[in-house]
Amino acid sequence: MSLDFGEIVEPSTRAFWDDYDESEEDRAPLPPLEWNWLNEDNTEQKLNSIKLLLILEGQAITSFVGTAVLKGRSPIARLAGISTYLYSIPEQEMLVCLSEEKILNNFSRITEKLIPWLSSAQRVIAISFQPSVMHKGTSADDKEKACFIRSLNGQLSEIRELEAPNVITGLSAGALSYRKFTGQQMASAYVCFLDSSILDSVSSKPVLQLLKLLSVECDIDYQLKFVEGSNLYL
Repeated sequence: MSLDFGEIVEPSTRAFWDDYDESEEDRAPLPPLEWNWLNEDNTEQKLNSIKLLLILEGQAITSFVGTAVLKGRSPIARLAGISTYLYSIPEQEMLVCLSEEKILNNFSRITEKLIPWLSSAQRVIAISFQPSVMHKGTSADDKEKACFIRSLNGQLSEIRELEAPNVITGLSAGALSYRKFTGQQMASAYVCFLDSSILDSVSSKPVLQLLKLLSVECDIDYQLKFVEGSNLYL
C-alpha cells in the first residue's frame, strides 16, 4: 500500500463526522485505563524481556484463541472495563494481547497501555479478524473462500499485501503506527477476512497456517464445539 502508517484518511462524506460535532464541554470524560494484574507474581516489569508481542483482535475470537493458541491458559492481566486481556507464554518468550473491544475511541487508549511491550519486544505481530465484506476489491477466487488473509509490512511471501483503498484499523493500526514512528521496524499486521462471524474448522485453517509460518506454536486444527439439542456453539 502507498499509505504511510498513521496517515489519516478522511472520508469523502460529511455524514461520517456527524457524531463528532458535539462540543468538548458536552463530552463525558473517559475513565482512566489501568491493568488489573490477576496474579501477584505477574507485574509489568517482569514482562519486559519478551521476544514477541502477539496482538489478536476481533469479535468472537476468544474461544478459538483460547483453545488453539493459548491452550486453556488464564489471563495474567486485564484492562478494567475493556475487553482486552494479557497472556504470558514464557516458554515462547511471548506476550499475547487478546482484544474483543468494539468501541473505536478505546483503541488509542489500549495502544498507550501496551507501550511498555510495544517498546521492548523484539517483534510485534498483529492479527485482526474482520468480516470479508469489509474488504474492497475482493477477487472472485477469494469470495469463494471461508477465510483469506492480507498483510501490511508482512514478512511472508505466501501472504499478499493489503492493497488500497483497504486500510487497517483498531489496535493493529495503533501498534504498527507506534513501532513505525519510534523507529522500530520489526512489526507486521495480518488481516483475516472471514465469511462468518464464528471461526470453525474450515475458516480457522488458514489462520493456523499463518501462525505456524510466523513460528507461533498452535494446534494443527480447531474444532468448534456444538451442544447437542440446541443451536448454540461453544
